[in-house]
Amino acid sequence: KVYQQPDEPLILKDLVLACDISQKELADGVAAIVGRPISRPTINLCVNKGYIPTTIRGFKAAVEQVLQSDPLVEGWLQENKLSIAAIWQPSSHLETKQHHPSGLSRRTRHGVAAAKAHLNNLLGDPTSIEGDNKMLEMLHPEAMRKHRLFRHPFLNDVTCEKDIYMSDEHRYIESAMMDAARHCGFMAVIGEVQGGKSTIRKKVVENLLRDQNVTIIYPRNHKINMEGKAQSRISATSLCDAIIMDISGETPKIKTEQKVRQLESLLIKRANQNNKHVLIIEEAQNLTTVAFKYLKQFYELEDGFKKLLSIIILGQPELMDLLDERKHPELREVSQRIQVAEIRGLNGDLRNYLTFKFKRVGAKIEDIFDDSAFDVLSRRLASTDERGRKVSCAYPGLVNLYTVRAINYAHEMGFEKVTAEVVEAI
Repeated sequence: KVYQQPDEPLILKDLVLACDISQKELADGVAAIVGRPISRPTINLCVNKGYIPTTIRGFKAAVEQVLQSDPLVEGWLQENKLSIAAIWQPSSHLETKQHHPSGLSRRTRHGVAAAKAHLNNLLGDPTSIEGDNKMLEMLHPEAMRKHRLFRHPFLNDVTCEKDIYMSDEHRYIESAMMDAARHCGFMAVIGEVQGGKSTIRKKVVENLLRDQNVTIIYPRNHKINMEGKAQSRISATSLCDAIIMDISGETPKIKTEQKVRQLESLLIKRANQNNKHVLIIEEAQNLTTVAFKYLKQFYELEDGFKKLLSIIILGQPELMDLLDERKHPELREVSQRIQVAEIRGLNGDLRNYLTFKFKRVGAKIEDIFDDSAFDVLSRRLASTDERGRKVSCAYPGLVNLYTVRAINYAHEMGFEKVTAEVVEAI
């Protein structure tokens, strides 16, 4: 038996709420005493469910030591006539619930909204989809050994086309991109960070390159600004240069007018040789208004009735706002000509996605996840929009992050599998 499980909140919960002690503060303090990392979900499960990990030697004593170093804790215990050992009893045993000693109430100082925000900080907001760090985390070596995972299921996980999970929505977007590429379309693919845009783009490019008469034009003229964000430097000049350099061995002319004439001549010549050209731009939400207008002009280049250039742009949700002519009437001519496809979350395919990913590394998802965990994970990775509609936020990158955390926390708490309680805690 590796944990004790009353499965109800402890008096410890009342104490930390009353004394404004966050779970992170408590976890950091305990970690310093026991000499090993303690995750916030471990504290969360302890406080809210009474799960006490017996695999962490000296856990209870360390918690008590951290709390006793806070004078507010001593005052709260005296006020409620409790000893420090009583914090491990179920919260229902506490007769009086005076959570906020005089002068400490955040509800008094900051109002209802601030109190709610603070409560979420202490207990962990169950509706939050934002992790502390969206970067992929590593699986604990012992957790990998336990589940016989010989490699990370999400690290360098796409090395060939067979490694790509395609939901019905992904297949639709792939087909739409292929159609736009082969029939001179103008298309925008919009999705969240780590939503799968680049993965689908790679698959589309791989398929297009099998057609020997297709040339991919891929401008790479970007820089990072002082805030660490990608900032597009794509201009009419750089677009012309990219097209000319990618479809020919010619040196781009100096003046913009000369460049445009040069690329038009090259496109017509190559189109008459039955060649197709596809311009693909990523991070398109960073494009300037001028760059968008030049894209529209390039899209309208024709030889008789035949268009010369297919254009596919990919970007984050900000791109959707840019293409809303009510908000950006200056881009009306662009938004009226461009087909938009939006990548949504995996919620309907969450279990199938994880089954696929773990199968690729020789593991069975049912050996790692309890059935109860999937519904909770779907709920955690969902939100509501401004109209109150449920929106899936189960994008592959975020699903991967939550899955790794859940496996690590389940191992830390001594669970055989990832359960609903573990997913609630992360």
